[in-house]
Amino acid sequence: MKLMTRLTLAAAIALSVATPSPAQEDAYPWRMEEVAPGVFAALQPVESRFDDSNSTVIIGTNEVVVVDTQSDPAAVMSLIDWIGGVTDAPVRLVINTHWHGDHTQGNAIYRDIYGDDLEIIGHSSLEQDVPERAAAFVHERTAYYDAELPAAYNRLEQGVFRDGTPMTDDDKVEQEATLARAEGWLAANRGARFVAPNRTYSMRQRLRRAGRTIDLIHYEGHTRGDTVVWLPQDHIALTGDLLDDLPYTGHGYPTPWRDALAALRDMPIEITVPGHGPVFRDGNKLDAVHGFLNDLIVQATVAAEAGQSLQATVDGIALDSWRDRLASDDIAARFFDQALGEAVERAWLEARGELE
Repeated sequence: MKLMTRLTLAAAIALSVATPSPAQEDAYPWRMEEVAPGVFAALQPVESRFDDSNSTVIIGTNEVVVVDTQSDPAAVMSLIDWIGGVTDAPVRLVINTHWHGDHTQGNAIYRDIYGDDLEIIGHSSLEQDVPERAAAFVHERTAYYDAELPAAYNRLEQGVFRDGTPMTDDDKVEQEATLARAEGWLAANRGARFVAPNRTYSMRQRLRRAGRTIDLIHYEGHTRGDTVVWLPQDHIALTGDLLDDLPYTGHGYPTPWRDALAALRDMPIEITVPGHGPVFRDGNKLDAVHGFLNDLIVQATVAAEAGQSLQATVDGIALDSWRDRLASDDIAARFFDQALGEAVERAWLEARGELE
């Protein structure tokens, strides 16, 4: 990118944006990082980075663009409050990188605040997947908690697990924390509303918004409707969960996902804002996730072609080296372990030609 472009953008944005003070930053449940003049990544805390998504705010002279709207209502409102504190320009465009609720549930709040002038754009599959999958998941989880929590509290009072095994004092503390998190989730999500994009695209769309060229590029990978938001003037890619702190493959398509990451390698990306985790300023994470997916695909394909069952494939797959490389802390390691079975299943089904 030419230096003059960067200076021109900075001069234009300075007319409408005030840089928040450290004291202001401390008031919010996420950390704001300016990745280019007028482009701000709202990053979830390290300890809760897999609970909700990052968002990106692009501020122009006359309008604001928000990429991914998070799910927790308090976090959504805090980001809207931050936007109002640094510019008088309204949010006029929301971009969803895929259908998962932690990236789309906040759409309804943005629509309530900014009204019908707000455009929400995403891949065409989100017209179906937001109401039929994201909303359904939240409603099903709400019903599950409502049904299970009373019995869970009763077991805690009795000091036993579901199978009758006695709880230790540490078990009780951990169970109390688990129940508190469930109650917090219920409070935040009961009655949640979902608003699907009112504008869609299929393969690629170029926009000129907030004083910037914004390219929307569709890939199949983490979901069937992933969008990479590419800011060519800044060499910044907003990848959603296609390139993430850890790959979650439970709704994914391993081979197209691997190929999508190979395509990203060919782009002149200097900065990546992922759906979860820190900003990436080199290609190490991309290489690691690509390598993990490739190894997953190869091993699952060998097992499937040998006629191994799914359980035998899960039991026999060897991906510990990728766990060591991808998981930067205990939180990520637990997430990797919990999601590995789903990843193997998707790759095994794909190898058998049975992936929907």
